[in-house]
Amino acid sequence: MDKVLDILGKSKWLVVAALFAFCVAPTFISYQPYQFRWDDSNYLLGSIKVSQAFWSGNVHGLGAMVGKRPPAMALLGLPWGPLASWDAASKCFITLAAVISLLAALCLYLLLRIGVKPFFLVAASVCVVASIGPYPPGASAHWDATAFMADNLFAWTTLAAVLLIPYEARTHCPSIKGAVMRGILWGSILSLGAMTKVNFFYFIALIVPTLFFIRLHYGGLRGAVAALIAFACWSAPSAIYLARWGRPVFDNAKASSFGRLADFYYIPLLQFLGDTIRESPGLVLSFVLTVTALIYIVIQRRRILWGPDFLTLLIMIGFGIVVLASHNRQIRFAFPAIVALPFLTGILMSGKGHSASGRSAALAAGLVLCGLLVASVPTRHRANRQQSLGRADAVLAQAAGCNAKRIMLATDSPTLNRNLMHLAIAVSALGAAVRVDTLAYQAMSGAPIEEDFRAIRESDEVVFQDKDALSPPFANQRVLEYERYTRQQGGFDPIRVGGDVSVYPMYCRKK
Repeated sequence: MDKVLDILGKSKWLVVAALFAFCVAPTFISYQPYQFRWDDSNYLLGSIKVSQAFWSGNVHGLGAMVGKRPPAMALLGLPWGPLASWDAASKCFITLAAVISLLAALCLYLLLRIGVKPFFLVAASVCVVASIGPYPPGASAHWDATAFMADNLFAWTTLAAVLLIPYEARTHCPSIKGAVMRGILWGSILSLGAMTKVNFFYFIALIVPTLFFIRLHYGGLRGAVAALIAFACWSAPSAIYLARWGRPVFDNAKASSFGRLADFYYIPLLQFLGDTIRESPGLVLSFVLTVTALIYIVIQRRRILWGPDFLTLLIMIGFGIVVLASHNRQIRFAFPAIVALPFLTGILMSGKGHSASGRSAALAAGLVLCGLLVASVPTRHRANRQQSLGRADAVLAQAAGCNAKRIMLATDSPTLNRNLMHLAIAVSALGAAVRVDTLAYQAMSGAPIEEDFRAIRESDEVVFQDKDALSPPFANQRVLEYERYTRQQGGFDPIRVGGDVSVYPMYCRKK
């Protein structure tokens, strides 16, 4: 009889795991053709450069990890050896999906061990897929969630991080060895978050003290200190990296969220909320269910308002408020709150005493991981070179015909920008010695237009894209002046390439 009950118990968790996987898979896995644009092309370029430097033993080349963003995305190409062709996009897509799959499986394990009731676990999963899933078709939230970007990786890392608090409070491990292993777990998750986005330091500042005091309460001083030392040692590499090379990362994060750069992306809060609801109506379902559950908790279960579970919820709500307070409001920045809040509410609704055994939770998480990994494999077909690099390749081919070494982009758009040009150079035999610069963002930075004119004169080719394709407007403020000046300098008509691109060969040196 006990064996039958054990089998039924495991079957219940396996069904829950299957429903969890079915819901969360579409939130980060897509088989739709993908077009690289701005930041994603920069992430892929970094992955290519780091893989080449690592596998060739070029220590100086690893400097490609250092830039305005943390290096987690730049490491996605390492498992594949040196990358040098467009196939790099396919391989990095698989790696990104695999890492998120691992995090989703870890989150499921933590949720089962914490003791979320099956109904609330499945309901939370439905809320997540309703918010950033593939319906309605063409929703910007789903495109962002399945893009080659750090935002969804950040969201699932954040969920794993905040789940550490209720996990630590409900699954006690009094031994020193267990405390050390918990510290390593803390360090692994929190280091990944810090190396993905520096916004994660908000969570580090709140989670680490909370974990320490919970460990101190249940495991005593020795256990708490052992866990903290293990955490510090395991986190040391990422801490050293950010202390040594993190200044540009922090400066960029500040400028992008609350600085001058954020002002250019400013959208009024009500307009942002209206646009978000119109494009992703499933967010309303998730919001209504979550708020309803929280009202019930506040009225009927006031006792838990003073526990670590509710503190975890408050931490995530605080992050959501920070996102909405920023001038640079984009739905992808709210992914951590969108993903985490339904599950954290489910924990509060479940109460205590419903946790799965470690073996059952590990089995369920392992099966989810295997299923998500299998579902991730077809993402290798997503990257479309013609859509992503068609115009950049055409410009490079024209430059090769003229033996041009200095290309100046006078416009900026999702289909032709400096990041895409650099990516095209990295995956092409053409243009290895070509230098590409851009005049985009010069006006918004306050640079005198005379400096831009001098840059045009010193270029071998100046590239313009047709007006209808240009975006964002603040990056293309001086396009008319640039083209007028270029025509005056050259005195000839441009060469048309790529359908909507005009190339002015200022100094064409035929081979």
